[in-house]
Amino acid sequence: MKKIITSLMLAFSVYDGYSQTEKETDSIVETAINALDEIVISKKKVLYTQKSDRLVFNVENSIVSEGGTALDVLSRAPGVVVSQDGDLSIRGQQGVAVMINGKLTQLSQKELANYLKATTSSNIKQIEVITNPSSKYDAAGKAGIINIILKKPNSSGLKGTAFASYGRGRKNRTNSGFNLNYNKDKWGVFGNYSYTFRGEEEHKQFNQTQYTSLTHQEIASTNHQTSITDEPLTSNNFKVGTQYEVSPKTNLEFYVDAKIGRYENMADGTNKVFNTSNQPIFDALTYNDSKEKWNDYTYAFSGTHKFNDEGKNMIFDFEYETSKFKSNQFQSADNTANATVVNDRRGYIPSQLKVFTGKVDFVNPFKEKQSIEWGFKASIKNNDNPSVYEYYENNQWLIDFNSTNHFEYNEQIYAAYANYKYQLEKLNIQAGLRSEYTAINIDQKTLNEEHKDDYLKWFPSLSLKYEFTSNHSAHASYSKRINRPSQFDLNPFRFYDDSFNYSQGNPNLIPEITHAMEIGYAWKSNFMASLYFNSTKDVFTEVYNYNPDTNTTVTTQINVDKSYNYGVNITNTSELSKWWSVNTLFNVFENKFMGQILNSNTIDPIMTINLSVQNSFTITETLKAEGNAQYQSKSNLGIYQRDGFFDFSIGISKQVLAKKGNIKLNFTNVFNTNNFYIKSAVAQTTIDKRYDLDNRIATIAFTYRI
Repeated sequence: MKKIITSLMLAFSVYDGYSQTEKETDSIVETAINALDEIVISKKKVLYTQKSDRLVFNVENSIVSEGGTALDVLSRAPGVVVSQDGDLSIRGQQGVAVMINGKLTQLSQKELANYLKATTSSNIKQIEVITNPSSKYDAAGKAGIINIILKKPNSSGLKGTAFASYGRGRKNRTNSGFNLNYNKDKWGVFGNYSYTFRGEEEHKQFNQTQYTSLTHQEIASTNHQTSITDEPLTSNNFKVGTQYEVSPKTNLEFYVDAKIGRYENMADGTNKVFNTSNQPIFDALTYNDSKEKWNDYTYAFSGTHKFNDEGKNMIFDFEYETSKFKSNQFQSADNTANATVVNDRRGYIPSQLKVFTGKVDFVNPFKEKQSIEWGFKASIKNNDNPSVYEYYENNQWLIDFNSTNHFEYNEQIYAAYANYKYQLEKLNIQAGLRSEYTAINIDQKTLNEEHKDDYLKWFPSLSLKYEFTSNHSAHASYSKRINRPSQFDLNPFRFYDDSFNYSQGNPNLIPEITHAMEIGYAWKSNFMASLYFNSTKDVFTEVYNYNPDTNTTVTTQINVDKSYNYGVNITNTSELSKWWSVNTLFNVFENKFMGQILNSNTIDPIMTINLSVQNSFTITETLKAEGNAQYQSKSNLGIYQRDGFFDFSIGISKQVLAKKGNIKLNFTNVFNTNNFYIKSAVAQTTIDKRYDLDNRIATIAFTYRI
């Protein structure tokens, strides 16, 4: 009888421990183990946790994610799609804000892609996909926010992990490192280090057809480009810090975070142009070499203070980031078809970023079941980007004044918010308002031109949740968000990918404004369905223009009148048996663009299906396996249409060394079907780009808990 009563008490304690509110369990997924009289009851770690405003992907519980990079993990996060250039989208919508441990990153798209490639998945605890953030969060990111939560041990004494992995695709990939912390009494110190080498080989094709008229009846010329790239990336990332408990109510923390790396892109290719009679009029062997280096240092000081035991508290966070980036480029083409000569090109593109961020947040419970969150934030950014391009002519290097430019960008954002929460018997209400003032100063030093702009925007948010019973609930939410153009989007000078393709910023770009709405239903934590609708004004759209005289294509961005993104999202978690559980995520969406885009009034919308199925198998107590499949049908990304893709990955893990060690073996993109194929037809030109990605990787990884 004693054992029966004890078992019932333990079962209740486990159930109660996992019946907390969403606020209490945000960003926390652990294995619960309660032991008494040699009776142990445990709850299995889960891969996904679905909440009313976010989907939590517990990376540390994923076998196939081990040994990869943060960008690899994001490409397998449900609802998230990563482009060939590392651009992110959620539910088919571009414009995603990325946070690291709740802090908004200030890097450009290219710098962020390099950082994510250089961050090992072994350091990632969770990824939160927040589709409708409250006013407490920055208003940036029209599609929502991705919050990458890194591991941080907090046990007393000396604790930590060491890890190493080796992977092979077309090239070798390795990463290794450790996480350590030591806590005693009121003091604690922590640190981590990781070394990453990522070899990568991409196969690319770029086909372009130029027509004599907008009807596309007669071909004027065709252009066919190919390349095979070798892209080694090496990074050394480390973080050291300390924390101190000033009193039972006050804690302080200071840390230094460093990211040092280099990346090279060497590409051998061809470039052929055919006339109307399909005769070659240009035939070149091409070579491009881009060497990039960066070092980024962040100094952060933060703290918390509890005013009382009723939940009134304050959190402050101050951060200074300085980053230096340097890119040296060389591009050449040897034409054998005729006497047309293509000059060799080289570029020197340094960039220095300085960012100061400070914020203070307060929580004030002022009545029973009522509270208000409020706070302030300031962000001051300076980016200095002097670039020099040269071309080789008459046995000497000459400055290309069409590309050479000294561009300085200054941005200040000041924000204040208030977020009210009210918990009735069955109804939870959360309403907030955020205000952000933005001031921008663009200094084109080369042209001696200066452009200033400032604006004040208000961002309301509202969420409702009604619990019919303990197992059934419904929710609805609304938020207004903004997506500002980056300094690179605004810089009108040229950035060459090779001798025949370059991008150019548009100083006339204005921010996108999005209104997002969602309603949904949930049954326990097993099933959730939602309908969502997003409306965006002044949406960014990439466009291109081909010049047949110089055989060059220029890419830039423009504002289109508006776009709509709408769909249905369904999440289901099932335990088919004690040893087999399945997580299924199903999303159907459509993007519709309205406005004048290069002589076209609309882009035909495409209904897209995204399906992700994750299977977890418990073979024995120490042996587990995983099989993940993701499929997405055709979708449109502005003027581009992306072909459907399929990804299937498998993995197995084995606990060793008295369960302190873990060996994982995984194989991603088993059938080599996850590639990036896009095409477009605007004005008198059609484009077909095919990227055969290097993402079929076999990896073996080892982790040891100290």
